[in-house]
Amino acid sequence: MRSWESATENMPLRQMRLHCVASVRGMTLIEAIVVLSVIMLIATVATPSFSDVFATQRLHRLVSELEWLLVLAKSEAVMRGEDVSIGLETVPHHTVLHHTMTTSQPGSDDWIILARLADGEPVLKPLSATDFPHLTLSRSFASDVLTVDSLTGRPHAAGSFFVGRDGKSQVRITFSNVTGRIYVCSLSAEAGYAQC
Repeated sequence: MRSWESATENMPLRQMRLHCVASVRGMTLIEAIVVLSVIMLIATVATPSFSDVFATQRLHRLVSELEWLLVLAKSEAVMRGEDVSIGLETVPHHTVLHHTMTTSQPGSDDWIILARLADGEPVLKPLSATDFPHLTLSRSFASDVLTVDSLTGRPHAAGSFFVGRDGKSQVRITFSNVTGRIYVCSLSAEAGYAQC
C-alpha cells in the first residue's frame, strides 16, 4: 500500500483539495442533540439565580430612589426657604408579627410618595409602586404627611420606611429628626447593606 505522501505527490492540486474537503466531517444529529441538551440544562439551572439578581436590583433601586427623595426634599426645603411636605397617605403602616417584618396591608402595591410645597406645588418627581413591581413599602411615621423644616432640613418627626420583597421587610431607611441624617440598614443581612 502506498503512503499518503506518495499518493499525493502524483495527484494534481485540484484533486488534492477536493480529497481534503471530502475527508472533513461535520456533526452528526446525535452530537447536535447532546450539545443542545447540555446548553438547555445549564440555562435551566441558571434562570432562578438570574431572577433573584433582578429582584435584588429592583430592591436596591427603590431604596436608592427613596433615600434620594428624602435628601432632595431636605435640600429643596432649605434652598427655597419653605417647608416641604412628603405625602405618605397611601403608604401602609408597618407592623411586626412573629419576628417577621410584614406590612399591615400585604398586597398593597398602589402607594405613591409626593414631595410638595405648602401651596401644593410638586417639588420632586413622585415615587410610585408601579415602577417597583413585587416590592413592598411600609412606614413607621405616625403622620400621613412628613414635613421637612425649611431652616434645618430636618423632619418634624422621626420614623422609618421599610422596603421588602416576598412578604418580608429587608431594608430600613430611617430619617432622624435629631440630626436630620438618613440611615439605611438591612434587617436580615441579605440585601447587601450593613445590618441594623
